[in-house]
Amino acid sequence: MLNPHNISPLTLFSVVAFLAVGELLSGTDLYFVAMMATAMICIGTTYNILGGASTIGGLYFSAYALGTLVISQFAKVLFFEAADQNLEAPKLTIAIYMVFYLCVMIGAFLFGRIRLHLPKALEPGTRVQAGMMYTISLIAGLIACSGIMEGSNVQHTSAHSFTIVFANLLLFSIVLAVESCIRDTGGLHSFGIRVFIPVAALMVFGFLGTSRSGIVIPNLVYAATCYVNGYHFKRKHYIAAALGIVAVFAVISPIEMYLRQFRVDTAFWERNYTILRELAAIPDWSTVTAASAEANEGNEGRVRYYERSGTFVLSRVSMIRVDSNLISACSGGYHYGFAALKNDLMIQIPHFIYKNKPETNSAGDIGRVTGLNPDDAENTYGSISAISDSYGAFGWWGVVLVALFAVPAVVIIYESMFDISRPWGTVALGLLCTVGWGMSMGAMAGLAIRTPVELLFLSYLIGGIVRMIPSKGD
Repeated sequence: MLNPHNISPLTLFSVVAFLAVGELLSGTDLYFVAMMATAMICIGTTYNILGGASTIGGLYFSAYALGTLVISQFAKVLFFEAADQNLEAPKLTIAIYMVFYLCVMIGAFLFGRIRLHLPKALEPGTRVQAGMMYTISLIAGLIACSGIMEGSNVQHTSAHSFTIVFANLLLFSIVLAVESCIRDTGGLHSFGIRVFIPVAALMVFGFLGTSRSGIVIPNLVYAATCYVNGYHFKRKHYIAAALGIVAVFAVISPIEMYLRQFRVDTAFWERNYTILRELAAIPDWSTVTAASAEANEGNEGRVRYYERSGTFVLSRVSMIRVDSNLISACSGGYHYGFAALKNDLMIQIPHFIYKNKPETNSAGDIGRVTGLNPDDAENTYGSISAISDSYGAFGWWGVVLVALFAVPAVVIIYESMFDISRPWGTVALGLLCTVGWGMSMGAMAGLAIRTPVELLFLSYLIGGIVRMIPSKGD
């Protein structure tokens, strides 16, 4: 049984007091501070209600709160910058955040412990089965990830939909390899060649696709697997994690943002050759950082929450800034209703079921509402949370209903289908915690419905194949 690491009332109020005092001293408006403090208390209380760090729901909610509000407010205090600075509608934005997290707390209290009789993921039954599952998952996952990186001629086909599903098998192979390593060494080690292969493969695919999340996700899944299996991290692991974070912020992210301008929509090998060629021909570092800063801090700073230079990566885990753009744009009474939600729900349907499904999500349309991109271009700053999307679509009632029912629904579905201590449960946890907070309402619905179905399908497919293969002792 995992330790829930619940937050005591004294600790919660002490941390909130620290943030409140820090923001007041940095010049933040008193109303903003009061709303922030209330939201933080609701976040801490909800975390405890959901079971804290011992449940999928508690960890998912933690990641959601960190990405939308918590990290940004701590960073503002540490940078000694006013927290309401660089927000287009600061009072309205923080009020919406407060109401959202207040309603999530109420929803967690009312519905958080409900469990449904849903199908369970089929987990490996023996070590032999786990070994065969690792091999099959590794091979199939590598093939699927190669298919994802093909050009646009295959991106809107049923085959592409299946490759996206099967790409999750590489994450599953990481979990199986880490569990095996911990078990075989009696808890002394968690990393070996079997872990290195899928982790390195996913990081390479992420780098070639100029996707920072593609580099971060396999490492977070590795850490999550160690955590749920009771592995005790050593000093060297913390040092490696710190160096990795610095490398992502200072080196990898600037290079990827520089290389994005050369990314071509062609076949797998030609696409990768172009990226590698430009990587080998990178000019001086000042050119790389300038191109990266221009890509991340364009639109007259409307995607930046911090004044300090070089903090654009931190802004990606501070959703309150981009949320404020949408909230401000819709504060005059304009709301786009079901248009974006319908589009994002339709795009979740596989191609073999719905041939004429939309080819792009609602990011472009919402980007035009916020003014972050022109009418003839898709939105490159498309990450918004369900908090601002619910307000932009339906106003205050949208915020209340999404917080009260949608967020608890995600928790209920995943807690009903997956066991956090088993491999598929760890994969589900990793996907939730890494992508769940930067999603619109429609994408959140897909995370609650399509993703569990995909993982369930993979678990029975791989599990069924392995169980048909005779093994020693059968």
